[in-house]
Amino acid sequence: MSSNRHTPAELLSPASSSVTKAVSIATLTKAGLEAGWNFGNGGLGYPWCPTSSWLNIVDSIRPWKPLVWGKSHITTTWKAGYGKYLTASATTTYSESDVFLACKPLGLTAAEFAAAPKWTLFLLTDGTLPTATDETLVKVELQSCVKTKLLVASGTAGVIL
Repeated sequence: MSSNRHTPAELLSPASSSVTKAVSIATLTKAGLEAGWNFGNGGLGYPWCPTSSWLNIVDSIRPWKPLVWGKSHITTTWKAGYGKYLTASATTTYSESDVFLACKPLGLTAAEFAAAPKWTLFLLTDGTLPTATDETLVKVELQSCVKTKLLVASGTAGVIL
């Protein structure tokens, strides 16, 4: 995966100021995204050139599947719409899920994180939370991982709440 083509999906500004291990609602955003989410053909993205960005699920044997922003519309299993929770439809490898795992990325100072909280996102395909770092979790603080849901707020351009 080329770094100039895909960037990790980031969770910004959790809705609650105190993040706990319980499922909470949070904000997903793509930096620089203006307006006009596209939900067509099972996708979630901003398809207008030259800033095309689509939210894609990276295949993994783990029950936590990394999410990335990419220029291509690869994932066609999103159920999304304004006023609805973002949901990944069932595939041959996992059941339908509307639960995500948000983990603090490694390398941010406490001040940087406080100024602009960013979380790396994964689709959680079963209730299993990671207990040890694996190949998908090497760039996050494992102890910071929390379950969350993503609500697509109506009337909010370019932001999923």
